Amino acid sequence: MAALFTTPKRNDTTAGTHVAEPDVRRRIGLAHGSWRRVTRRIVVGAVCALTVSSLLMPSVSLAAEWVKVGETKYNAGTAAGDETGTWSWDGADDLKLNNYNGGEIQAAGKLNVNYSGNNIVTADWIEGIKASHGKNENAELNIQGDAGSTLSVTSTEDAILSTGNINIDGAGSVNATSAGFDAIDAEGDLAIKGSGNVNATGVSDGIRANGNITIDDSGAVTARATKDKGIGTDKNLTIKGGGTVEASSEKDAAVEAKGSLAATNASLNANGVEYGVYAHKGITLDHANVTVRAGKGRYGGAIALFTYQDDIVVKNGSTVDAFAGGEVSAAFSTRNDRPNEEGGHIYISDSVVKAIARYVENGDGPIPYSENQDGETSPEPQGENIGIIAQTSEGVTPAVISIIRSKVTAEGDTAAIFARAMSADGKTIGTIKIENAAIQTPEGGKVIDYRKLRDGIYEAGQAIGTSDAVIDSPYNEAVAKSMVIAPPEVAKPEDPKRDETKPAESKPAESKQNPKPEGSKPTKAVAASTTKAKTTGVLAATGDTSGAAIVATVLAGTAAIAAGAVASRKRS
Repeated sequence: MAALFTTPKRNDTTAGTHVAEPDVRRRIGLAHGSWRRVTRRIVVGAVCALTVSSLLMPSVSLAAEWVKVGETKYNAGTAAGDETGTWSWDGADDLKLNNYNGGEIQAAGKLNVNYSGNNIVTADWIEGIKASHGKNENAELNIQGDAGSTLSVTSTEDAILSTGNINIDGAGSVNATSAGFDAIDAEGDLAIKGSGNVNATGVSDGIRANGNITIDDSGAVTARATKDKGIGTDKNLTIKGGGTVEASSEKDAAVEAKGSLAATNASLNANGVEYGVYAHKGITLDHANVTVRAGKGRYGGAIALFTYQDDIVVKNGSTVDAFAGGEVSAAFSTRNDRPNEEGGHIYISDSVVKAIARYVENGDGPIPYSENQDGETSPEPQGENIGIIAQTSEGVTPAVISIIRSKVTAEGDTAAIFARAMSADGKTIGTIKIENAAIQTPEGGKVIDYRKLRDGIYEAGQAIGTSDAVIDSPYNEAVAKSMVIAPPEVAKPEDPKRDETKPAESKPAESKQNPKPEGSKPTKAVAASTTKAKTTGVLAATGDTSGAAIVATVLAGTAAIAAGAVASRKRS
């Protein structure tokens, strides 16, 4: 079994408020107050409204306090540039590059770098482009280029660094290469947007942020690392808007988010060591195209998609291809061992998933085989290699693997799919739920029960297999090593030339079940008790409630509350 992780889980609390209604005497006083009091309240209300609106508006950034181009430093307030026009600074925010080829560019405070043409920044023992905190202004680095233009930054230190936020936008291409550290490093948030491409190659991280990373409506974003992560963030990673992201590492995870990972209407290709994608607080793939690979790490483990103390959710027409090879490996894996915490579940709905886990001893060798007396060969059960696995411990919402209206192909040298829960009394059971789909292979396959007492702790769960009895080992020959679950065929359209004198065939009703409402998690798992799940002839249409509808509902509710308040005041 793979070693358990000890990543802390955030503890969200919601505090309620109680507003006491004023007594009758005070209400009368309010109703008969003087015009002076009314005027004062109007003024105070206007001031409050202005204060709130100012808080909601983005903070205004000051200009750079100084800018350094090459080895020359220029103070704020005076414009500067070279005679050939390859660079110019307005003495405040904006630095323009036009076919620049020179040394480092640095600033204190906010700096906007706008580039056109082919630009090259080369730095030794200093960052290529850097914005650092000034005396009166926090760092902010904004990079934007025209279509067809490029900005190539190379350094032995970080190629592009900000001690605050970094925003990369526009139709130009940014190439960042570090020979010793990170290619792109933001100590605040990092946002990449626009149709231009971003290529980041670092000896340490390719793309790194202490805050959130958002890749929205972008071109192709590529992040490569030698020693550390391809993409690493201490908070959340969001990929959306039709962009394509490719992340890889030669010695570490391709993607690690200490918060959550959400990919919506986007493509992600991750190839790492030990982990392909490791999101500590949940993975959501919504209408996403994802390919993940994980090779054996230094401790023998490999997991393609992994989250700890949260869930993996694949929905709305997503396509996921995940492969992991190691002594202990899984293509999909969730784990939760913190009491009173939710998580440790896998939900797949209206999507296509392929999950394969193989035993690999040397990182690139074949699965070891032994020869029996009949001369036949069979794989040795030397590790635990499961295509899709969800696992929880006592006190935690039991592990659940839910597959709804989806095609799922899973393979593992130990088991194809496995859900298990650990407890002292054996009452907690991991479950596999299949709805509007059926087990196609193996022949006669069904959900079977697993139960084992190991070192005073019960392991109880379910797998896909062919046994009628309860198994006590995932290595049992009745456990399917390969399985396919798929929805029934979509009903064929009626032939327009069909004889109208014949009665029309009745169509099955569409299913209206929703696998997992947005923002909710089941509190009780239900074990599958039949060999085939419920099926329908026509796939049900699914999709989340649109943001516009949600906003409209909220506005309508607010208007109703306001109208009620006015009527109540008039009655008083």
